[in-house]
Amino acid sequence: MDRSPPSSPQHLGTAPHHLGTTSGVRPLPTSVRPSSALPASLRAGALAAIGTWAVVVLPALVGWVAAPESSVGWFSAVSVGSGIWFLGHGQSIGAGGVAVSLTPLLLLAVNVYIAYRWARRLAATQRAAVGAAAWSDVALRGVVPGFLGGYLLMAGVFALFTLGGVAAPGFAAVPGALLVPVLALGFVLVRPDDEESPAFVRAVFRRGPTWLPTVWRVGWRGAGLLLAVGAGVVVLRLVLTFPAVLSIQSDYGVNLGGAAIVALAQLALLGNAVTWALSFVAGPGFALALGSTVSPAAAVPGLLPLVPVLGAVPEAADYPTVLYAVLLLPIAAGVLIGRGVDQELEFFGNVRAWVTATAVAALLAVAVVVALTALGNGAVGVDRLRSVGVPLLPFAAALALEVVAGALLWVGYLLLRERHEQKKLETDTPSEESDSEVATSPEASTAAQATTAAEANQPAEVSATKAEPEPASVAESTP
Repeated sequence: MDRSPPSSPQHLGTAPHHLGTTSGVRPLPTSVRPSSALPASLRAGALAAIGTWAVVVLPALVGWVAAPESSVGWFSAVSVGSGIWFLGHGQSIGAGGVAVSLTPLLLLAVNVYIAYRWARRLAATQRAAVGAAAWSDVALRGVVPGFLGGYLLMAGVFALFTLGGVAAPGFAAVPGALLVPVLALGFVLVRPDDEESPAFVRAVFRRGPTWLPTVWRVGWRGAGLLLAVGAGVVVLRLVLTFPAVLSIQSDYGVNLGGAAIVALAQLALLGNAVTWALSFVAGPGFALALGSTVSPAAAVPGLLPLVPVLGAVPEAADYPTVLYAVLLLPIAAGVLIGRGVDQELEFFGNVRAWVTATAVAALLAVAVVVALTALGNGAVGVDRLRSVGVPLLPFAAALALEVVAGALLWVGYLLLRERHEQKKLETDTPSEESDSEVATSPEASTAAQATTAAEANQPAEVSATKAEPEPASVAESTP
């Protein structure tokens, strides 16, 4: 029997056959396999869906409790809340033969935020568990499919709650509800300039220009800036017309619980009002019904539903041309986007790359806002209410033109300033060159030689003078 020690030459450089593969690559340990993240990801996705579902179902139950005269059971409130859950995920529902496809954008934002919190916690936990080296593979094949799968599973359960109810989604609404977790995972993982983001995300962005990761971040900030412009217009209009809004609210005659439900429903629509206001300052305006329009040129709202927040809509009127000054707001936002690109990046005189990066950042901001506006458009009934929102093509064209123009205006301003400074330096340079020409002329050289000779003789006299002994003072010669 061979009893040689493990350090003997016949054991050096060898390994058991079961630890390797034919390609020489050792398989990942079990704790680092992508499948190890699936259970936690499924659970996180399911809990995120339940959290978003509770946001709409709990107020529905409160409204049912606040209406004791109602003859329907509590499960009807759950069914209605589940239908609104799909509406808040960008899906359409059918209510009594009427299709409702207008997505409450603020409710969509709340859903995305809740899912984002769950996805961020899941990503941080899994990255710490598997390490940076295996994180990219685990995120792509474990975290993403698991989170989406858990969310999809609960979406199917919520769809069952709507069966036989007054607000039922279509079959395509179940997979369509994945819009929210996809956006949440995108906000968590698609961070190209973050070292903690998966390697496959950074690899995709590295295939483009070096400025693309930074422009991606600046573009999303620009989208937030544009939405802030619309939100400012909405708040200003609500402040100015608050008595009219309050008057319509008082006409409802509901108790405190019902008033709270009505207020929440209107609050969910304020996100849509932001896109309407942004389209107003961009020029095309918006429509609250077929045949109506509200733009800087005129307001023709027509007959509107008795919704308190719609009391802020302007009455029919023709506006003066000076109102088109509101178009300066998206242009100013474009200037700030261009300034953001200039502060984040240094192009070292490459004007073409500078202009391209600035235009891409502005267009990215516009694309995000237009996509959000498209989700906020839709129908809330039949006849005149089957088309509510913003005309997308005119809005996209006008907003892109204004924002890109503003961003490039900033670039042009900086280029003109640099050229002015360069010309100023060039005007100072000829005076120095003329001085050097005068110094190199024959007369100047002759004078310089004479001056040099005089300076050469002067030190000799000085040194000779310094060599003579100084006479003794009278005080020293006196005994």
